[in-house]
Amino acid sequence: MNGNQQILPFHWHEEIELIYIRRGSAVFSVNHVEYSVQAGDCIIVNSGELHCGYSNGNEGCAYSAIVFKLSWLSSLHPDCCQEYLNPLLRGSALFPTLINSEHKELLDLVVLLLSDFHEQEEGYELLSKGRLLIFLAKIYPRLIPRKRYDQSNQENHQKWKRMISVLEYMDAHYKLPLTLEQMASVASMSPSHFCRLFKELTGVRPVEYVNLLRVNSAALMIQSSSCSILDAAMENGFQHLSYFSKQFKKHMQMTPSEYKLRKPQ
Repeated sequence: MNGNQQILPFHWHEEIELIYIRRGSAVFSVNHVEYSVQAGDCIIVNSGELHCGYSNGNEGCAYSAIVFKLSWLSSLHPDCCQEYLNPLLRGSALFPTLINSEHKELLDLVVLLLSDFHEQEEGYELLSKGRLLIFLAKIYPRLIPRKRYDQSNQENHQKWKRMISVLEYMDAHYKLPLTLEQMASVASMSPSHFCRLFKELTGVRPVEYVNLLRVNSAALMIQSSSCSILDAAMENGFQHLSYFSKQFKKHMQMTPSEYKLRKPQ
């Protein structure tokens, strides 16, 4: 992938994610397709889509993310509104990936959602849910049928099908010692073939991805004043503090000590 500094590690999750670019420009990979974005654009990540991001240019990139479960918008009792939500819940329809300046009404709703969250006035949860439902109503004509989506991503889909189970295994076991042979066996591949395919699909080697999971988890622990850097390293599968510090600086662009002193943003 083209780009400079990694701003979003390669990962996936079941929730929907709206990534709003506040400043700068970046390249995001979603389901192995690259999208160039700039300030004011929004990336939508569907449930289960693999994604990551890199800043693009010297100015860097700042973004905000809204992550939510579609089921949160469901009605307790069946109604006509639920019929619009069901295709997304079933996976028979998906959100388009890129929302840019051509769709100002949608972008304005994303900005309002972020504002609601930061201000957190009484009842902001109700307001956020209402805005998400309006967002769904406005974007509904642009939803992509699953069949058309799968046809445009057929080659990547087949490759990823065998890799998803490995990613799930890594997510569940990254705090434990992991060998290339163990990960390859989950995918029913030889270590050499697995390593080549993983690098082709993700842009990193399997061991690098495991280290990234460990660093991200350790960073969350380090933010807590009650957790030492050594404890964060050992708890997340690193056996040597020097190697942990090297990997941490590689992925976070600062040392663990500098990260611990940094004020939460």
